[in-house]
Amino acid sequence: MTEQRERVAEFERRLEGGDELSERSVKEILDALRPQLQELARKQVELAKVELAPVGRQAGIAVGLLVAGAVFLHLFVVFLAVTGIYLLNEVGGLSLWVSALIVSGILLVIGGVLAGTGAGRLRGLDPKPRRTISTFQQNVEWLKGQFRS
Repeated sequence: MTEQRERVAEFERRLEGGDELSERSVKEILDALRPQLQELARKQVELAKVELAPVGRQAGIAVGLLVAGAVFLHLFVVFLAVTGIYLLNEVGGLSLWVSALIVSGILLVIGGVLAGTGAGRLRGLDPKPRRTISTFQQNVEWLKGQFRS
């Protein structure tokens, strides 16, 4: 951070040295600012990447939970539904349609809990890079101040 402040101070000294700012053309000022603006843009992108990485990881976990919920729902429907239906039919003496209804309800609850947990985690994420936006706004204000001087 101090290295960046030193570079800004050096840049200000170069701008103040020599010609008066009022005598410089806009092109000269922009040519002097271009390297710093390019570096600033690179740093802003780098900050956004660093700030969004944890959110991306959490989103990946939440999506993984949703996929796992879907896979389990599918597997339960295929294997446990058939087994449960026949088990209820044989042991409980229920008709096949009542047995199928009971098994389907249980699977719906399990799948709903898994999918709801994953969806809740997704809704709880904040994907906005707040620090990046804040520093970008500060940089814009600083630039505006440089042109007002």
